[in-house]
Amino acid sequence: MLSTRRITKTFLVGLFALVSAPAGAAASTASSGAIWGYHPPAEQSDEDFNLCSLDAPYNEDPFTKDDDSDDECLTAVPDPPPRCTGPFCPSSKVCVGTLELHEDRNGCGVDRIGNTDVDTGINCCVAGSVTDGVVNVLPYVNVTRPDGADVSANPAVDERDDVDDSLAISRAIECAMSQPTTRHTVYFPAGRYVLRTPLRPEHSDLTLEGPELSPNAAPGDPGTATLVAVPCNPEQFPGAIQVNKSGVSRVWIRNFQIRLTDGPWVQANSGIRVNSCSNCEVENIIMRYAPLPDKLPQPPQCKPPNLDGITFGLGSWGAIRNVIVDGVPKGGIYLSTVSTGTETTPHTYVENCEIRNINGPVGAAGIKIITSNVTVRNCEVHHSLIHPRDGLPAVGGHGLWIAAQNSNPSTRPRNVVVQDSYFHHNGGSGVMMASPIPDKRPEKIRLEGVRSAYNGSYGVHIQAGTDVELLDLWSWGNGYSGVYLQSKGTLPASALRVGTVTLENPIIFNNALTPEEGDYPGIMIHASDVTINGGEFGQDDGYLPQFCTSRGRQSKSIQWQCWLSGPPGAEVLFYPEDIVYSDVFLHDGTSAPHSMVCPYD
Repeated sequence: MLSTRRITKTFLVGLFALVSAPAGAAASTASSGAIWGYHPPAEQSDEDFNLCSLDAPYNEDPFTKDDDSDDECLTAVPDPPPRCTGPFCPSSKVCVGTLELHEDRNGCGVDRIGNTDVDTGINCCVAGSVTDGVVNVLPYVNVTRPDGADVSANPAVDERDDVDDSLAISRAIECAMSQPTTRHTVYFPAGRYVLRTPLRPEHSDLTLEGPELSPNAAPGDPGTATLVAVPCNPEQFPGAIQVNKSGVSRVWIRNFQIRLTDGPWVQANSGIRVNSCSNCEVENIIMRYAPLPDKLPQPPQCKPPNLDGITFGLGSWGAIRNVIVDGVPKGGIYLSTVSTGTETTPHTYVENCEIRNINGPVGAAGIKIITSNVTVRNCEVHHSLIHPRDGLPAVGGHGLWIAAQNSNPSTRPRNVVVQDSYFHHNGGSGVMMASPIPDKRPEKIRLEGVRSAYNGSYGVHIQAGTDVELLDLWSWGNGYSGVYLQSKGTLPASALRVGTVTLENPIIFNNALTPEEGDYPGIMIHASDVTINGGEFGQDDGYLPQFCTSRGRQSKSIQWQCWLSGPPGAEVLFYPEDIVYSDVFLHDGTSAPHSMVCPYD
């Protein structure tokens, strides 16, 4: 019998179904019943079940890197400045910066370029486009669309070089801002909208929304509004929506499918990028990266390396909820640089998301957090993987990446909570905490009810972090250890690495699935100040299906060792101190917690 709590059949059946689903099936499985995000079945009783008799095969391998395609990359690194193509471009054919965006040339709305004769307000509105203060974009788009290119769900419009709805929709936005309403709303009826430059809803209390969207919606579902980003300049303006104006607040973006067709190679940008925006929300979004046919074939290593999915940056905070991001090259959700705030405000919530197939050549990760005051809950992140190109380092491929990336204090992750989320089948670790900065590291991080399974590396890998709590963590079937606390590295020996870490009731089993040689216990500790209260470790017990199949090589429970840290030639030997454990339960065939002899003595 389990020492800490009973595990019910209902919960595990739902969990196994998700684990066993292939990449293409994971979305429908996780979103059945039109529910966004990850919601495992709740426990319903305390009865014991013989789970070994369940008719559910459980023979997964950790997610490992497939051989990269030998197909030649059709897209080369562009020579600056990137050219603008199509009849909608400026006469110079070069996008030179934000002053050349279509919103600045629409002859309507806010004067952004220094002119004094630009019409504003109600003069932007098209007759019949406003109902009860809500502006419908169709009358604007129908005026500018060429013959034979009516708004519909027909994807053929994506490939036409004479369609650009950016200018028309920017007029609809300015019209909405002229309405005498508290909240200004622009409505997109079902259909496809081609954007050569991103929409810029840079006004407070503004909503952009389409028809209600289900997480089960197929690409181009005729009942949904799809924004297709075919950028005139993928290096500068690759995405569908960008907010980049200080002082903007309460912008809501909801109920869209988004197709991203290209991206930047030099400077990072995103499908939805929200900068300097307070209390803003992105919700009910399905975003997919799908290049146009003239860019195919495009194996992962050939994708534009600096395209993220949804980014909150430069002080932005608010909520990202009910989103699916699929196939974006770099980061599915990227939270960066909240420059102000206390323990509780401002705060960003990431809820009910599924991030999958993040697999480009640089820094690919499902969710990346380099800022403070973040809560992630009810999310599923899977199949992130690095495919390096042209000698680029294979760093990344993690499900969740929490890192201090530079010396700016505002980019130090602090007060980050991750609850009831599932990270599986990622090429790197399920959860990674790191820092390349000697005097910065993630602080006050709490993972609660997190599941990490079948990742190619570790379940949870902490290279840098202090005041870290891992509560009710399950980690199984990973390539190496279920949890690795790694203070050793090549930064100066005085660098801040792993500090106080507490694990409460972890369940760590059947890890070390890689065929490589090595010793990978359930929890490997190269650190000090570690407390483990309760928990279970096992390999073959007859209680869980994982134990019944005797998979993996995790024959040891907890192990701590001395370690060397510092740059080559200047390493310093450290010994673990204050390693405390209590009430751990060991299944048959699993050794007791112990410290090996220091190999450097």
